[in-house]
Amino acid sequence: MRISTQQQYLQSMQSMQQGQTRLAELQEQISSGKRVVRPSDDPVAAAQAIKLERELAQSEKYDENINVTQRRLELEETILSDINVAVDRMRELTVQAGNGTLGDQDRASIGNELYQLKDYVAGLMNTKDSQGEYLFAGSKGLTKPYIESGDGSYSFTGDDGQRVIQVGSDLFVPSNDSGQYLFESIEGPLQVNLTGQAVYNADLASTDPFMRNVAFANTSAEDQFKLATQGLGDLTISVTEASPGAFVYSIEDSGGNPVIDDNGDPITDIPAGDLSTTPLALNLFGMQFDLTAPADPAANEITINTYTETKNILDVAVELADVLVKPVKGTDGQAALNKAIASGLTQFEEGAERMLQATSVLGSRLKTLENVSSSNLDFQLLTQTTLSTLVDADLAQVISEFKLQEATLQASQATFARVSSLSLFNYIN
Repeated sequence: MRISTQQQYLQSMQSMQQGQTRLAELQEQISSGKRVVRPSDDPVAAAQAIKLERELAQSEKYDENINVTQRRLELEETILSDINVAVDRMRELTVQAGNGTLGDQDRASIGNELYQLKDYVAGLMNTKDSQGEYLFAGSKGLTKPYIESGDGSYSFTGDDGQRVIQVGSDLFVPSNDSGQYLFESIEGPLQVNLTGQAVYNADLASTDPFMRNVAFANTSAEDQFKLATQGLGDLTISVTEASPGAFVYSIEDSGGNPVIDDNGDPITDIPAGDLSTTPLALNLFGMQFDLTAPADPAANEITINTYTETKNILDVAVELADVLVKPVKGTDGQAALNKAIASGLTQFEEGAERMLQATSVLGSRLKTLENVSSSNLDFQLLTQTTLSTLVDADLAQVISEFKLQEATLQASQATFARVSSLSLFNYIN
């Protein structure tokens, strides 16, 4: 086989260039610590590495969300703890105000302290987070949640929205609680709303409708009514003159079915006497009212809608303080004072109970964030290990290969110098 001088040169040059190229690649791996520097080095590993890096970036974003959520929840937990301390003090003052040995001046001092505590709690309820947004405004972070009215009461201007933040691939955690849920949970007296053509006509005539003087004697009567009418919806009472001077009344639920009384009988066409001359006093499951004859026989129905009025801790404190700062006059004044103290104590306990529930939920959320953060850390460690296996270079192996390639290249260069001198002309010379 004949090997020309040109072919010999070309083969030698190609061999040395390949050796230099490989040497440069190994040197780059040593300097960067990476086996896959560019996608062409290992296309399959490069594709997997891109996917793993994307997952790592997403996990780091979850970590950021966890930190933000944790800060907000810890701030909320601190604020609720401070409010609880203040409410406990309000309850102590309420119990103290019920002491029969106290005079008007002593009760006034307690009322003034309640005013001060109210201002302190109102400031806590309007707390802002590190982003400058109100913590308890729901989804309306830039709206001040509690505004004081001219009469000293407070109105909630936020909403019941709750912000949720993604802290895992399929896990969302609320990062706040609305003041609507936390503080507007104290039940007030049961309210009664009367509607219908008879009510409308009475309003136009500036008179009372045929159902009058609706009231509940006490909270026990309210509870009795709510329990007895649960699931019935709005009630409708109708009064009909069955014969001249003889009226009957009926009560139906929202489905048009007769309401059943305490004896198990339907309240349908119950004799009421001559309502045009003598009103009939009734007690419907604790609701007291008087029936009279309808002014217009065609407008003889009234719909009864009941709802529970809710209030916040601030209003409870203001209402009680307003009573305490006034001197007690006579038996009626003492009865009003006792009623206000009993109601205030119950309502403070209701408010404290709701915040206790919220604090428990907050603890659960913080524990969830802690667990998710630990899981994310484990995932990141596993992903980084896998990524390192794919793209990182084994420096000991690479350096050994570099030394071998360097020796091979030097041998190729030395051999080329010897072979290039083996020509017929050199021999003749």
